[in-house]
Amino acid sequence: MKKVLTVLFVIALLSGCSSSNHYSYPSEGDTVLFSGPNNVTYTKNDLYKSLKVAAKDAISSDILDNIALELDGIDMEAIEADADELIETYKSLGYEAYIISSYGSVEAYRKSYVSSMLLSELSKEYVRQNYDTLSVDKKPVKMQVASFANMEDAQKCIDDTKIGSTFDMAAVNNNAASAPVSNVYTDDDSSLAFEVKEYLNSSDATGLSGIITSTATTQGADGNTVETNTYYVLNVESRDPDEFKEDFISLLAATTSTDTVKEHFLSTHDIKFFDQDLYELMSSEYEALK
Repeated sequence: MKKVLTVLFVIALLSGCSSSNHYSYPSEGDTVLFSGPNNVTYTKNDLYKSLKVAAKDAISSDILDNIALELDGIDMEAIEADADELIETYKSLGYEAYIISSYGSVEAYRKSYVSSMLLSELSKEYVRQNYDTLSVDKKPVKMQVASFANMEDAQKCIDDTKIGSTFDMAAVNNNAASAPVSNVYTDDDSSLAFEVKEYLNSSDATGLSGIITSTATTQGADGNTVETNTYYVLNVESRDPDEFKEDFISLLAATTSTDTVKEHFLSTHDIKFFDQDLYELMSSEYEALK
């Protein structure tokens, strides 16, 4: 809170206060304060606008922290213990000066870490609140994916699995690029080849897929086009998100934009910043929430 009030105080000094208790831009806002590289200049108005954004971000962060603390199952003692342990680790490695130079103080870094953990919990809550919609839109699948450099190895993996080998061992024994791991994937997962997504969207089948061929086209140093095939085999374990709900929630919480999460909770709690104006930032609504 001290940091927030300091930012607001600096803005007040720059802007001045009118008799109607509204804050305005400096009357000489086009005054150049300093110049940067490539002859780029910065005026009082530029600084004023930047500070308003910083103040809004700091205040919304405090509000979101308090919203997160109202969630069930938040273990603040564990989060704070993790923060303390991480700080001690950094200190032992000689990074304390770096933390101070980056955050202003060790305590400021600690607060930032705790806020990031609380935001992570809010992300999970966002997915839970929107689970029904997201589970339809994202088309989650729990499966193992094996990739091969040649078709013969991919086919042998399928054959060995059908006669009793586990899928991961069949893949490894037949030169898979890596041992397949059971993971949850969504339709917009960038790690999946386009052809793999096409297969998943064209069928509701579980179990072993056939061989899925993905062709990558590159241009060699001589200018000629080179095509490289990768052969995928899938072991689709489940297409019902309710069967792997917590894994799905964790995946989406980690990949959903933090801006989306912040906007959702500020909106659902009717928190609004009108033009990020200083008058609104210091309004009675915020005073009641801090």
